[in-house]
Amino acid sequence: MLGAKAIARAKINLFLQVGPRREDGYHEIRSVMQSLELYDELFFRRTDGSGGKVLLRCNDKNLPTGADNLIWRALEVFEGEAGPIDGGVEVFINKMIPMGAGLAGGSADAAATLLALDHIYELELSADTLMDMAARIGSDVPFCMRGGTVMATGRGERLEPLEHLPPFPVVLATPDEEASTAEVYERFDLLLEDEETHREDEAEQALDALLEGVRKHDVESVYSNLRNNLESATIATKRVEEYKSVAREAGASAVLMTGSGPTVFALVSGMDRAAEVAWELEKIAPITIVTSFSDRGAEIKKL
Repeated sequence: MLGAKAIARAKINLFLQVGPRREDGYHEIRSVMQSLELYDELFFRRTDGSGGKVLLRCNDKNLPTGADNLIWRALEVFEGEAGPIDGGVEVFINKMIPMGAGLAGGSADAAATLLALDHIYELELSADTLMDMAARIGSDVPFCMRGGTVMATGRGERLEPLEHLPPFPVVLATPDEEASTAEVYERFDLLLEDEETHREDEAEQALDALLEGVRKHDVESVYSNLRNNLESATIATKRVEEYKSVAREAGASAVLMTGSGPTVFALVSGMDRAAEVAWELEKIAPITIVTSFSDRGAEIKKL
């Protein structure tokens, strides 16, 4: 039966400014998102459905494979647009993006699933249709489908492509515990009135400078204007600050927590420096990964 291999790339936030909770329960955000060459591999094939609608397996036994996995939600949205699938689908995930780390691994897998389903059921849906479906699954899914360097607004679903940044080396440091995005946002809501949490004028200036740096490929402007006002609400404050401090001392050009955390990323000037930073972070962080910026999002490869 027809199969496919999909690539699901992780992402970081070079800039993230979260505003108050909206009436629909989401938060208005402004974010510069960047895809990475760190990815999950997903293998799909059609089945006769005798084993169920979805049979999901993963090399990481800690990954939920039931209906709470966004791959199931992707299939549900896909069927809502294209109609019920014939038979079932079997999925194997070679998981390389750490789970619950603020790197959008689940959203990336969902984006890749939409592309794979479109391929193995030979529908050739339009890019706009796939992006609309992605937005129905989750706020980060449209970006994970598109990838590259993007300005995201709304709840994250409105995307404006920016100039692709060069493949800067990146070192990731992640604790061995997952962070609940909902819990971080709840903590953020309680802190929102704090001046340190919500400096709109300062954030606006940093965003303008960062966007100009992206446009001109001015790495110093990028390095000096990274922001994430969710850092104040992270559940891993001590570890985040420790990772940032160690990375700076080891020679990182810039450091920041990504998304709702708890992963810290360090931007470095070259692979030699990346190795030095990774060496030091590996001593204190359970998960340390060296990767780089990517100009691509989810991809499908025929089998």
